[in-house]
Parts: sequence; C-alpha cells; structure tokens
Amino acid sequence: MTVQRIEMTGQRIEPFRALLYNRAIAGEPATVVAPPYDLIGAARQSELYDRSQYNIVRLEFGRDADRYGAAAATMREWLGAGVLRRLERPAIFHYTQRFTIEGRNLVRSGLIARIRLEPFAAGRILPHERTFPAAKEDRLKLLTAIRTNTSSIFGLYSGQHPELDRLRAAVAARAPLIELTDDLSIRNELRVIDEPAEVAAIQAALATPRVLIADGHHRYETALNYQRIRRAAGIPPVPQGFDYTMMTMVACEDPGLVILPTHRVVHRLRPQAISAFAAEARKAFVVEEIADRDTLRARLHAAGRGSLAIALKGHRAQYLLRIDGRAAVDAAIPEAPPEVRELDVTLLHTMIFDRIFSLKAAEIRKGGNIEYTIDTAAALDAVASGAADGAFLMNPPSIEDVERVSDAGATMPEKSTYFHPKLLTGLVMNPLDD
Repeated sequence: MTVQRIEMTGQRIEPFRALLYNRAIAGEPATVVAPPYDLIGAARQSELYDRSQYNIVRLEFGRDADRYGAAAATMREWLGAGVLRRLERPAIFHYTQRFTIEGRNLVRSGLIARIRLEPFAAGRILPHERTFPAAKEDRLKLLTAIRTNTSSIFGLYSGQHPELDRLRAAVAARAPLIELTDDLSIRNELRVIDEPAEVAAIQAALATPRVLIADGHHRYETALNYQRIRRAAGIPPVPQGFDYTMMTMVACEDPGLVILPTHRVVHRLRPQAISAFAAEARKAFVVEEIADRDTLRARLHAAGRGSLAIALKGHRAQYLLRIDGRAAVDAAIPEAPPEVRELDVTLLHTMIFDRIFSLKAAEIRKGGNIEYTIDTAAALDAVASGAADGAFLMNPPSIEDVERVSDAGATMPEKSTYFHPKLLTGLVMNPLDD
C-alpha cells in the first residue's frame, strides 16, 4: 500500500482519512461488521465467518493458528483488491445508535475521531476499571501486525457544550453514509463531518474536557504500549498516526447512556465453601433464601445498592444478600477510597469472593475460571445445569458511580460495567501509519 502523508497539527482531536468497506465489493455493511472481540465466542466467530468472506472478524479475532500473521495478510489482500478504501478527505464521524431497552426507545450518539494519547497520570483521559494482562498482550500483537485501529474505544466527555450539541443536531439531520440494523435490532447510522469549520468547532469543544474510558481499556493501554514501542525505534518526536487512537466520544449526560449489570459465573469454587456459604454470609449480610428466580431478580432490583443475588450448585434455594452495615467492608479494604468501597462489585469481590471462597484478585486477573454476562437467566442456567459452581448477580453501577471512582484516581474491578449498546467493529478503521 502507498501511504499518503497527512499533515497533522498535533491537536488533541484530529480528523482522519478512514478506511471503510467498499460496498461494491464487500456487500451490505450489515454483513461485514461484528461486535467487539471480547463478545465473540467460538460459535459467534464461526457465524461471522460464514456471513461474509470480508467480515471484520477475520482481522479482529480470526481463527487461524497464526491469527496475527493471517490478519496482516488479509489486510494487505483487502487493501490491494479494493475491499477497503480510504476516504479522500480527513473527517470526523457522527455515530448514532437507536435501540429499545425495557420498553424505552433511546438514542445515543457520539463523535468518532482520533484522540491524542496521554498517560492516565496526566488526569485528562481516565480509566474506570482494571484490565487483564492476556487481553492486552493479544491486542498488542494484533495492532503490531495490522497497524490499524479496527474497533473504536468508547469515551465519555465531561461538561456542558451547547455549541457542540447544536452542531451534532444539525449533522444528525443529514443523510447517513452508512445505516444498518445489527443482530440486536439496534439501528446504527454513520455520518461524515469533513467541513473545516465544523471539524474546528469539534476540536475546540473537546480540547480540554476530561475523557473517561467507558469501554476499551485494553485497547487504550495497548495504544500506549504500541506508541512506546514505535517511539523507541527512533521515530522523530513530531505528531505521528500512532500518537493517536480512534475513539467514539459521547457526552456523559447523553440521554441514551445505559449501563447494564455484569454478572459473574464461576466454574470452580471450593466445595467446603459452597457448603458453608449461608452461615458465612450471615456474618456480614442479611440473608434471604428465595426459590423462584423471577422473584430473586425482582427483589434484587428492588433492594438496590448493597445487595447481591447468588445461586450455588447443590443448593435448592437462591440467596438475596443485603449488607448489614459498611464497617466490615471498610475494615476489609481500608486502603481503598470510599468511592470504591461503596460499589456492589467491590462488595462481591471483597466480602464474597475473597472472604468466603478464597477467590483472590490475582487468580481472577489470570482469567479462565470466571465468565462475565449480562444475561441473568443464562447465569442461573449455568448453575442449574451443573456447568458452573456459582452465579453472582448484581445491580448495575450508575454513571455517577463510574465518574466518582475515576475522579478519585481509583479503578473498579475488571468487568464492572457493561455500557449498552456496544459500538460496532468494522464501521470505520483508523490507519496508524499516516
């Protein structure tokens, strides 16, 4: 591929000449996009492979023995054959998702752009949850192989921006470049913003706000690692494509911002701890036994903050737990900021996983024993069928919880939030070698 150099001003927010699928070759956009890589299991992977020979899964999460080498070869092939094409002009993209949840029709919109990488210590781009080492290693190998952001990080910008809101409303009235309904019946629309005055207005509005990473922590940390590797190779310290990463930026106060609970399904728990669970839990919780799962879900929702619902293999009843005072949590992790100690996910990891089941943070971070799901029924079914030893259900945190933790300089445990809907992978791609 011949790389065309683009003059970069080095501003925090930059437009980019995106790679997009060429519909004349690749077909309808709905056939080539995919969910984020961490939501793709073996069955879903095969389904996406069968859907199209050009589906983005072949780059993002392939099934070849050498996934990274195969992704690099596929990228070269698609570029050479015109499957992927570059836009003529650098642009920022307006991304809208229309969806229904719990009977409500919602709309969430964001701006896809390049954002200049900054370390978390600078305090302007912040994480809210911890990451898994294996996932970062995987993403770094892929990024090194294809030198392209194939999926967007999801960021939340703070503050009131009335001029930006007016611009976004005007852009939303234009005809979309891409529109598709995905497998979850979510309507996805992409519009181009390439007029210099409009790009400049976005750059000015987003030059200073704090940006909170909602989704894509592994990819952001990978971008920082990749930047360090490229800089260590002696590349001059002028703005380069790899000094930026692709991010979809959504307002913290967007009315379509939804966080779903992320439940835990644990495959292996100590048998003695399973047997003694109810007695141990009563040392710190008010414990109620509930036989019906629908009642359990309703009671968990009604109980609100400080409550957990648990199903264990071999137990006829399920358990609703409500914390009996916060002193035990404060004593268990006195070093944690109060913003973290108040979270239900902290309650689960500290008072249940660590104290009762001896399931330590280091073991959880290694992965392999815990699955994460937003599907309450699937979590309970895994225990009922004997496929898992325990299901641990929570209410979701609020966006205010997430902001408080990040502003305190702290992080939640891994997989503490599930922002819905997910951003589609493959709508827009960001080459890093410009």
